[in-house]
Amino acid sequence: MKILLLGSGGREHALALKLTSSNTTVELFVAPGSDAISECGTCLPFEIDSHGLFEWVSTSRPDLVVVGPEAPLVNGIADQFAGLGIPVFGHPATTSKLEGSKSFAKDFMLRHAIPCAISKTISNITEGESTIRNWQLGYPIVLKADGLAAGKGVVLAQTESEALETLKSFLDGQHGDASRVVVLEEPLFGMELSLHVFVDVNNEHAMFCMLPPCQDHKRIFEGDTGQNTGGMGAFGPIPFLRPKDIDRLQVDLVEPTIAGMQKDGLEGRGVLFMGVMWTQAGPKLLEYNVRFGDPETQVLMQLLDEDLPDLLYTIATHSLQRNKVNVLPNTAICTVLAAQGYPSSPQKGATITIKSPKCLIIHAGTAKKGTGWTVNGGRVINLVAIGNDLEQVRRMVNSDLDSHQIEWPGMQVRRDIGLKALQHAKANLTIENQW
Repeated sequence: MKILLLGSGGREHALALKLTSSNTTVELFVAPGSDAISECGTCLPFEIDSHGLFEWVSTSRPDLVVVGPEAPLVNGIADQFAGLGIPVFGHPATTSKLEGSKSFAKDFMLRHAIPCAISKTISNITEGESTIRNWQLGYPIVLKADGLAAGKGVVLAQTESEALETLKSFLDGQHGDASRVVVLEEPLFGMELSLHVFVDVNNEHAMFCMLPPCQDHKRIFEGDTGQNTGGMGAFGPIPFLRPKDIDRLQVDLVEPTIAGMQKDGLEGRGVLFMGVMWTQAGPKLLEYNVRFGDPETQVLMQLLDEDLPDLLYTIATHSLQRNKVNVLPNTAICTVLAAQGYPSSPQKGATITIKSPKCLIIHAGTAKKGTGWTVNGGRVINLVAIGNDLEQVRRMVNSDLDSHQIEWPGMQVRRDIGLKALQHAKANLTIENQW
């Protein structure tokens, strides 16, 4: 099977490794790819949104296109390639508005009775200031730029003055057109989790398969302190989630989403990544993403016991006829090694020392220099392990860190990925206990 994978980060390296280790023989092409991904296939000299890539697809006609990042999906790249008769694992632009527009997603949730935060959509400063000054839903006020803002469009304002200042900055174009409309939300408290669902929906057909819920760690420092990042690590499954908890996620969030998509005529042929907050009242939906999460993908690709090319092709061609995928009865973890200065101002160029780590290395922001590697991004390398349980995989990662198997000057890493969940499980607590 000839497959074109779009993207260049850790998520795409994890997908490339999984695609090329399957039973299906794969000829992999990647755009734009990276030095590490080039070891899995051929990196094309095209940016994702370039005319050159469209011409290559037109003439080379891959059997499947797999879209990694969200921006190309929101901009309609899946429609372009599907228009050529090429199967695409990636949602059309109309469906991708579920991530591309927070207000569109909130309207969808409310229309289909999906539990979520109370919110108000704001497009002018007068209405916004009045709403904030009369806010009765508790602090912090969550302000979300309506459009894609490279992961920087959400602020949890702790005070009225911070909320007013953030609103003005957003509406004045801090994130360009993405923040000309702002969604204000009540705060939700509880345990956050990431739920990925394979989705195959059209007018005649509605199928989905849930993957094990994961937990991401967004803050830069241990103990969930410091700035928000793109994610400093993740693990899955969550050890204290019970079968009835998984069932509730399906009934409360997934099933009404799939039914709502079909009712609204939103075609699905990819993955939905649902950000969930499990509150005292049960699970509530924070947001939709229309692509695989990062670093959750690095975890899920270790757990997924499927021929990935065949599975993604089946979804891309609306041929999914089952509601379960096979996963290994294990736990996987991904710990991110980040550059000095990340997330505000990551410093590039440092030489990376790699000895003989026992964990799998997935490259996120590296560049090849001679026979070695240098730092070329904010999140640089993912250390990934799979084992019997969360305690074991945490021990595997920390063993590599303790013995300095990978390091460079200024490297940042959290050693507490999964620790809070492990302690929760060891105390025989459930999702219903205080997190």
